[in-house]
Amino acid sequence: MMKKILLFVAIVSSFATITNAQNDFKRHELSVSYGYEPASNWVDSFSDALVMGFGLKSKNDKCFGVINFAYNYRLSKTWGLGGVFSYSSRKKDWEMDGKNVGTEKYNYVTVMPRVKAAWLHNDLITLYSAAAIGVTVYNDKYNGATESKACFAWQFSPIGIEVGDCIAGYAELGVGQMGVVQAGVRFRF
Repeated sequence: MMKKILLFVAIVSSFATITNAQNDFKRHELSVSYGYEPASNWVDSFSDALVMGFGLKSKNDKCFGVINFAYNYRLSKTWGLGGVFSYSSRKKDWEMDGKNVGTEKYNYVTVMPRVKAAWLHNDLITLYSAAAIGVTVYNDKYNGATESKACFAWQFSPIGIEVGDCIAGYAELGVGQMGVVQAGVRFRF
């Protein structure tokens, strides 16, 4: 009889431990990051090179970079689904024959669903990859004229690292609208 009671207590204790461990699993992640060199900069630089053949030159080119806000729902310790909201801007002056012919300002707003896969993790460090596709709406103001368009947006980050648990710092290397290099802070709850 004593063996059965001990076995029963052991089984109940293991279920309590497993249930408690599952309750500690935090599924929601909010993050904010700054990215350097979003894809929109490359497109702008390419279009600048095309118009230089017509005698136009850009000067005082200032790019803000990109600020990213993301939410991720962890389906498991490995997989997560979520979304990203990004904002970036760029401003430059145009010259022709040494004379200023106008100032151009771009604003980019990007919304993308995102998938994240952690491929190595322990209590402190997580290595992961992430991919997102969506849409960028940009607004171009030049000498009082305004143009707005929507275009395809993407981000592929083959390697990212997080250090921390409930609050973590992270960095990613990738390509796309969130930047070639980005760093930020993530909150898990």
